[in-house]
Amino acid sequence: MRQLYPLLLLLCVLAGCTSVAKFNKHRSAPISVKKLHKDIDFVQHKLKQKHPNYDLYTNKAQFEHKFDSIRQVVNHPMTANEFFLVISPVVAAVRQGHMTMLPLAERYTKTQQKAMKAAGKGPVSQFDYFWENQKLYVLNNHSDHKEIARGAEVMSIKGLVPKAVFDKYKHTFTSDGYNQTFLRKIFARRFPVYLVEEIGVNDSLSFVFKQNDSVLTKVIRRQKEEIKPEAGKEKKSDPKIVKAPAVAIIKDSVKADTTKTLVQTKEQKQQEEKNKSIYGYDKTTKKYTRSLKFMGKDSSVAVLTIRQFMTGQFRKAYANIFDSIEKQGSKTLILDIRDNPGGSAKEIVKLYAYFADTAYTFYKPTEVVSKTSMFRAGLFQRVPKFAYPFLGLYYPFYVGDRFFGTKKKAGHYYYYNLYGTQEKAANEKRFKGKVYVLINGGCFSAACLLSSELKAISDITFVGEETGGDFNGTVAGVMPLFKLPHSRLPWRLGLMHIQPKNQTSKDGRGIFPDKEIIQTYEDKKNDKDPEMDWVMKQIEP
Repeated sequence: MRQLYPLLLLLCVLAGCTSVAKFNKHRSAPISVKKLHKDIDFVQHKLKQKHPNYDLYTNKAQFEHKFDSIRQVVNHPMTANEFFLVISPVVAAVRQGHMTMLPLAERYTKTQQKAMKAAGKGPVSQFDYFWENQKLYVLNNHSDHKEIARGAEVMSIKGLVPKAVFDKYKHTFTSDGYNQTFLRKIFARRFPVYLVEEIGVNDSLSFVFKQNDSVLTKVIRRQKEEIKPEAGKEKKSDPKIVKAPAVAIIKDSVKADTTKTLVQTKEQKQQEEKNKSIYGYDKTTKKYTRSLKFMGKDSSVAVLTIRQFMTGQFRKAYANIFDSIEKQGSKTLILDIRDNPGGSAKEIVKLYAYFADTAYTFYKPTEVVSKTSMFRAGLFQRVPKFAYPFLGLYYPFYVGDRFFGTKKKAGHYYYYNLYGTQEKAANEKRFKGKVYVLINGGCFSAACLLSSELKAISDITFVGEETGGDFNGTVAGVMPLFKLPHSRLPWRLGLMHIQPKNQTSKDGRGIFPDKEIIQTYEDKKNDKDPEMDWVMKQIEP
C-alpha cells in the first residue's frame, strides 16, 4: 500500500495541473452565442429570484431593454472576459456596490503559487493608489524605492496608461445609488485586478512616474518579505532591548519603558499580540483596525479611528476604548471612519449604543424576496471542506431561522431576526460630549448604516464629503457567489435589503456632511488633513 502513496500524490498533482490548464484554456476559448445567451438569461432570472428591489434605481422596463440590447450585441462567439465587458455594465445598472462581477483571473498551479510567494510581493502590490481627476497617484509606497514620494503620478506601467484601464472598466462597477464619490475609491482599490487582466502577472515591471515636474522610470521587482526571528529566539549576543510598540489604542495599554529587561520585553510582545487580537490588526499597513489617541492642549480630545468593522473582538475593544475616554475626561470625541468599507452589521449596532441617549431600534425589518430566497446562500463557499460536516449540522437551524423569521407584509417579505431590528438599550458608558464624525466617499456599507443613524443625533457634526453608500440602506448581509453557467464569471449577489431606522427623502444619495471639506491631491501629497484641522479649530480656536 505504501508503494501507492507516491503514485497517488503524483496523480493528485497532475489532476491539479490538469484542472488549472483546463480552466485557463476555457478562459481564452470563444464561447458560443447560444451559451452566452443562456448566461444572460441566468443573470436576468437570478436578479428577479434573489435580489430584493433590484429595480430600486433602474426600473423594470429599463432592465428588460438592457437585457434585450446585450442579446443583440452578443451575436458572435466571445471569450469569458470579452463577455464580462458586455454583461457587467447591466449588473452595475442595479446600482448596488456590494453586487460585483469580475473578469476571470488566470489560475496557477500550487507549485507556481509557491514559487511566486517565495519570490515576494508583486510590483503592482507594492503601492497603494488613489484616483483623482482621471489620474492615478501613489498614496503609500511599500516598495524599496523610497525616492518615489506620496503624490507621485503613475504615468504608465509596462507602457499602459492608467486612464486607458479606467476607460475600459469604468462601466463595470458602481456605488450604491446615484452618488459618484465612491467610484474613484473603488477603482483605486481594483486597479491591480484590472491591470493584471491587461498585462498578466509579472516578476518585474517598468513604472514611469511624474514627480516634482520630473519623470522617473523605475523597474519594480518582486519584494521578498523580511523574515523576522521567532519569538523567544533572539540572539543572546545582542544585548539590545527592543522598545515596546507605540500602541495608540488605550493610553496605558502598553507602557514603553526601555529600562525593562529582555524578559519583560517579551511580556510587552505578549501584550502587543493581545492588543492585535482585541482591536484587530492589518499586517500589510501595520495599523490597528480600531485605535484611540488623545489630542489637544490638555489631551482631552479623543480621536477614535475605525478602519473597518471586521477582525478583532469588537465588544472588548469598545468597552476598553470608551472606558479610557471616560477616565481621560474627554469632552469631545472625533470619530474617524473615512475610507471605512464596512463589515459587521452587528458591530455597528453595538457601537451605536455608546452614542445613543435612550433605547433605540437600529434597523427596519430586512426586506428579502421570499421566505426561501436565503436558503442557498453560499454558506459552504465560506468554509474549508473539512468543516462541511459541522456546517451540515448547523444548516437546518439556519434554514429554520430564515424561514420562520421571515414574514409577509403588504405583499413584501421581511426578515425580522437581524440583530438590531429589536429595541436595544443605550450603553452605560455612552459618550455624553460633543461628537464630530469624519466621512468621505470611501465610507461604504456598515460605515454608512452607522452614519445614517448617527445623523439623527442632534449634537453630532459630520465633516468631509458625501459617503459612497446610500443613506437609506444597502443590499448585502448574505452574499452568495454565483458562477455563470457557461462563461464561469464570478458574480456576488446580495440577498438582504438592510435599511437603517433613520431615513432621508433624498433617494439614492449618501450621508452629506454638515461641513463639506474634500481632501485634494495637494493635501494628500503633503500629508495634510484639512478635515481634522477644521475640527480642531472648532474645539481650540
